[in-house]
This record gives sequence, C-alpha cells and structure tokens, in this order.
Amino acid sequence: MEKYPPYQSIFAKLSYGESQMPDKAFYEEEAKRLCLVFEQQFQYAVFFEYMRLGKQEIRNLMWISECVAQNQKSRVHDSVVFIF
Repeated sequence: MEKYPPYQSIFAKLSYGESQMPDKAFYEEEAKRLCLVFEQQFQYAVFFEYMRLGKQEIRNLMWISECVAQNQKSRVHDSVVFIF
C-alpha cells in the first residue's frame, strides 16, 4: 500500500502494538473526507455526504447499544468514530 498515498497515511497510523482496528482507521478517514465536502462550494455531493455521515452515526449508535447490552461499557470508545 506504500504506492498509494491516501492508504499509506491510514496504515501509518496503525502499528503492531496498537489496539486500533483497521476498519476504525478507514471509517475515521472516510468521516474526515466527508466533512471536507461541506467546506466546498454548494453542490449535490453535500446531500450524499450528509446521508453517509448519518450512516456513520447509526453505526456508532449500534456499537454503543451492543456494548451496553453485553455489559462491556469499557469498550464503548474502541470503535466509535467522531464525526465533527
């Protein structure tokens, strides 16, 4: 993945001793890029990105509710991706 700079920055954040999961790193990068769309000129992509960020919020809520249901409250912050 060293040939592709966008992916290189994602994998540079991950290390062998780190507990962060690769899917969380990809979700964080996606959320960061989706938020950048709101800084551009008005276009229809804003509506698409708003819906994608809504899906990320649903994913976060599902993770939190599963952690609470399984009494794993200490793991809530493991996979939550902060949007803004």
